[in-house]
Amino acid sequence: MAARHLPRVLHYFDISVLASASMGPAYSLASTMGPMVAAAGFGSPVALVALSAIMLCVAVSFSYLSRIAPNAGSSYSWIRMAFGDRMGAYGAWLLLLSNFFATMAIAVPAGIYTLALVAPAYENDPAWAAIVGAVWILASSLMLYAGVRPTALVTFLALAFEIVVLVATAIAAYVVHPHAVAPVAGATPPLPGVGIAGFVTAMTLAVWMSDGWEVSASTSEEVDDTASASGRGGIAGLILSTLVLVGCMYAYLHLGTLTGFVDHQADTLAYVGELLGGGWWRTIIVVTVLLSTLSTLWTTILYLSRSVFAMGRDGVLPRALGELDRRDEPLWALGVVAVLVTVCELVTGFSQSAAAQLEIVLNASSVFLGLLFVLSAAAAARRFWGEREARLGGVIVPVLGAAALFGVLVATIGVEDRTLQYYAWGGILLGIPFALLRGRGLRSD
Repeated sequence: MAARHLPRVLHYFDISVLASASMGPAYSLASTMGPMVAAAGFGSPVALVALSAIMLCVAVSFSYLSRIAPNAGSSYSWIRMAFGDRMGAYGAWLLLLSNFFATMAIAVPAGIYTLALVAPAYENDPAWAAIVGAVWILASSLMLYAGVRPTALVTFLALAFEIVVLVATAIAAYVVHPHAVAPVAGATPPLPGVGIAGFVTAMTLAVWMSDGWEVSASTSEEVDDTASASGRGGIAGLILSTLVLVGCMYAYLHLGTLTGFVDHQADTLAYVGELLGGGWWRTIIVVTVLLSTLSTLWTTILYLSRSVFAMGRDGVLPRALGELDRRDEPLWALGVVAVLVTVCELVTGFSQSAAAQLEIVLNASSVFLGLLFVLSAAAAARRFWGEREARLGGVIVPVLGAAALFGVLVATIGVEDRTLQYYAWGGILLGIPFALLRGRGLRSD
């Protein structure tokens, strides 16, 4: 069957919901707040604010690009448009690599929080977490095949419930249970005691916490609205989720201790639930994190499958992946993504612990996603360089965001341990032969 464009079925509201839900505020807090606190202590919310300001610059560049070139390939297609086929293929490599890691980083907590709800004795067992996470990957893929519009409606209901619960827990942390646990003796104060290395590491982890809004770009081809709807939806989702995240982080740090969050890096919100009194608090928080995690999981698979479809359509990946079935769904792309990510998720079950399992995929995903955002912002600057009316949002803002984010990533790779350095450099260098081989003879649909 010949390659075709995806049907236009989404509107601004759908895009805003998908962008915010893909960031998964509850999931992000559960999976990333602990590692950020371990790196930067009480400075972790400041690190998130600083990184989110940079990410907003990148989101502006995505908004400009999706307005003139809506494409399911999003970052990959724009990098190719600005810098040529081989550089586009390298962007495709970063997108695939970062999002495969991202899907695993989401599926791991999905497994952990499912087990916390139904089989608490196994929630920190990496093998069981991997198996349950793999089941959720397959279930999310099946839901996506039902259609992107029904998925957006289900996502809205889950997001509304999630926001209500998070706001309630933040208020409770500040008002109902202020200082429920005494601060750790001798704990260092916010930024001065953290050190530059810890703060930079927290900013890199915040790349992952603020990631997800770019699903608005990968679904831009499916938007039946004004040309700016996709970009505006992504920015709205980023701002809304960031406000919720920062408020909750300050509230939870008011409630718990640094040592407590460091000791509960893989189940941070379950720890918050216990501090609030356990019982129904813990149950509703676990349910919320699970819903948030599943929303993030299926929107990430949505992003990845749309990207794979676009790459197959252009010939970066096998062309069969760029075909639509009789329902105008990218069945082959979705199926291949589901199978490969499921296999990779099962492999993570060999980690020493659930926390170690999560730390590896979080750090690696953050680096590759950051590089992808840097190249995407650079593509915007290249594309709009000659357009005077687009000079501020299309060139200056993206360049500032790209430069700041690149600096954070370079500093992080320099100060992190050998394991992350091997993952980072391995992924970066392996993309070169991929780009040289797959960047030849691409076609435009």
